[in-house]
Parts: sequence; C-alpha cells; structure tokens
Amino acid sequence: MVLMISVLIVNLLTSYITHRIVHYKTDINPYKFTAIAMFALVFILVPSYRYMSSKIEVLVARFLVSGTNSLGKTLGLLFSFSLVAGVLFLIYLYHWFNINVFDLLSTSTLK
Repeated sequence: MVLMISVLIVNLLTSYITHRIVHYKTDINPYKFTAIAMFALVFILVPSYRYMSSKIEVLVARFLVSGTNSLGKTLGLLFSFSLVAGVLFLIYLYHWFNINVFDLLSTSTLK
C-alpha cells in the first residue's frame, strides 16, 4: 500500500515539474527545445525522484500507521488507504480530464 501511494504521489509531483518545464517554450526551434527539455528533465527529475520517493514513503507509512492506531489494525489501515487513494483519485481525475467532482456535486445539488 505504501509503495502504491508513494508511486502515485511521486508521479503527480514529477508530472507537475515536467509540465512546467515543457510549457516554458520560447521562440526556439522545436527540435532543439525537445532535446534541451529532455536533458533538463533527466537532470531535474532523477535527483528529485530519489529525494521525494524516500520522503513520501516515510510520510505515507506514518499516515497509514496513524490510521491503524486510531481505528484498529485492519480497519484503520483500510480506512487510511481508502482515504488517501480517494484523494489521489480526485487529483488524477482533475489532472487528466479536468473534472472537478466538487463542482459537479455543487451544481447537481443546486438544480
């Protein structure tokens, strides 16, 4: 569970960094820009992935353990995992498809 959540969080963070680098386009030749951006991404993402991965694994493990301490071993772990997975689902849904569930819920309740 820790590995799954850590991979999803690190992927979100690295995709955010990638998006920022790639969308910082100038009036440079697209071929040159692609080559430069690829090298920049490797030199930025590899060290940041190594750093973030270990920190996020510790953070997620602490969160899951705190859930087990609150609600019992099995139920707490499942609840904590479901909560984090649900939040990540909403973030990925917005990130990939620009769907904000909270806006959908607020507009559907107003009708």
